[in-house]
Parts: sequence; C-alpha cells; structure tokens
Amino acid sequence: MRLGRILYFLAEEHMNGTQSSWILVAQTVLSRLYNFYMTRILNQAWNFIKLSRVQFLLGGLLLYALGAAAAARMGFTLNWARYLLGQGIMTSIQLMAQYLNEYYDFEVDSLEGNNRTWFSGGSGILATGKISPAAVLTAARICAVIAILAGVLAVYLSPWMIIIIGLSFLGSYFYSSPPITLMSSGWGEITTSIIVALMVPLAGYCMQGGFPSAELWLTCIPLILIHAAMLMVFEFPDREVDLLVAKKTLTVRLGLRGAAWVIDGLVIAAFLCELIFKSFSKSSAWWMGPAIILAGWQIAMVHWVLRSPTQKHYQWLTMGGVALFVLATLLSLFRFVFAG
Repeated sequence: MRLGRILYFLAEEHMNGTQSSWILVAQTVLSRLYNFYMTRILNQAWNFIKLSRVQFLLGGLLLYALGAAAAARMGFTLNWARYLLGQGIMTSIQLMAQYLNEYYDFEVDSLEGNNRTWFSGGSGILATGKISPAAVLTAARICAVIAILAGVLAVYLSPWMIIIIGLSFLGSYFYSSPPITLMSSGWGEITTSIIVALMVPLAGYCMQGGFPSAELWLTCIPLILIHAAMLMVFEFPDREVDLLVAKKTLTVRLGLRGAAWVIDGLVIAAFLCELIFKSFSKSSAWWMGPAIILAGWQIAMVHWVLRSPTQKHYQWLTMGGVALFVLATLLSLFRFVFAG
C-alpha cells in the first residue's frame, strides 16, 4: 500500500507539474522508498538484537576467553584464526538455544506481564508480533547449520572439539525442544550450567592446545555452581506462570523456599571448592575474595524476595545473580592473565 501511494503521488505530480519537475519528483520518490525500506530493515534488525539477548552472549565471550587464557598460561601461542572459529561455533550454538527457547517458550513468555526482568521471562519480542515464530525457528536452524559446518573444521584442527561441540549442541538443542525438553525436566539448570561454564572454556582451550589443564577444570567447577544458582534465581519471577502452564523447572519442583536454600548451598559450595582447590595451586583461591561480599548480598536477597516478592526486588535479585557470575568469571580470567 505504501508503494501504491507513492506511485499515485508520482502520477499526480506528472499531471500537475512541468517536465522539469520530474527530477525532483523522482528524487522524492526514491528518498521515500529508501527511508521506508531502510526503516523496516533497521527495525527488524533491532528486534532480532533484542531477541538474541546480547547480555547473555557477552558471558559466552568471557568464558571462551577464559579457556584461551588458560591455554596461553600453559605456553600455547594464541592463534587468532582458531580463536575466532571456536568462538563463532559456541556463539552460534548459544544463539540457536536462545531462539529455540523463545520459540518453544512463547506461551510462558506471553503471560509474564510485569514480572519480566532484564534477565528472566524471555525477550518478549514474539508476544508483540514484531517477529513471527516461523522467522525465529528459521534463525535457530541457520545457527545450527553454521555451528555444524564450522564444527567440522574445528574438529579437524582439534579432535577434542567433537566431544565439546557434540555435547554442547545436543544439550542446547534439547533444552527447549521436544521430546526431551530439559528445561521442564529438572535437569535443565545443571545441564545448561555445564555447557556454559565448562564446555565454552574448554572449547577456548582446545582450539589453542591439547587436552585442557587440570587448573582450568578446577576453575570451572565453582563457575558451574554459581551459574546454576543464577539460573534458579531467574526462575523466581517466572514461577507462577511456569506452574500455571506445567513447566516443571527446578524452582517449580522445589518451591520458592526450597529453591532458595538450594541457591544458598550452590553459592557456598562454590567458595568451599575454591578453598579446597587452593592446595592444588598457590593462586587458586585469593581471587574469590572480592566476590564474597556480593555472594553474601545475593544470599540475603534471595530470602528477602521470599518475604517481599515485588517486581523491583525481582530485578535486584536477577541482577545480583548475573553480577556474581560475571564477577567470578572476570576474576578467573584475570587470574590466568595476570597471575605469575
């Protein structure tokens, strides 16, 4: 219809104007067409950026860098072509998981209302109708194909990548997709945490060197625990809707109070693991010090939300969960980069 109005305008100008006005008319028409289609393209691009939830992609970048830094610490010279290849594969898998989650979790996300936070409840884009579910599913399939094709080259360069890519791909695909649907099985939280906080750093290492060092494995264990606690925190604002549609997340199965105590245990266990691992490395535990205060605040916030479950408190709770995981990841990365 927009094109029809422009053509009508062109004809009208031809009838009412002089021949010399055609240049101006043509410029106006082309300008309007350009603005119309560029606006649509930019709007769709922005919608896909919001759908992709870039804040989570940044975590994948940090964790992959952690693995590469561990390889450099062991004496491997960083190969940036390999680095970018591995990063592209893991990001493609992450985007595939994100798009599939948006597609299969559409019903839940559309019921979130005011309980949606920056980090929970999905992007909300599908509920607005700005992007069709078919387009989201197509995007997920494109990311899957990219991950598989690039993965073939990565496996040629580093045979260990076949295990990492295979487990990451299957776990990410079936997190939301039937028939397994890990997010509703009670196993989605720990499965996702292993993929994100273990497989991604291992990929960063294996693309540079051989089998990952023991120090990297030990570093990832506390990160897995903190990540699992973060995912359970994300489920707090969603619990009522998840319960309504029979989405049996771990928080739904345990109840809010039971989930709160599990979150406490996961965070405390992460710090206890670091104290235990200190015997394996002189610099293994000192870096966790700055995160202790934030961890204490997060534990207190979980129980505060139980007494006062408001949207504002959900925002602070989920932000605290993200902040703790990002800080722990950054400090782990700095330890490999700067420690002697």
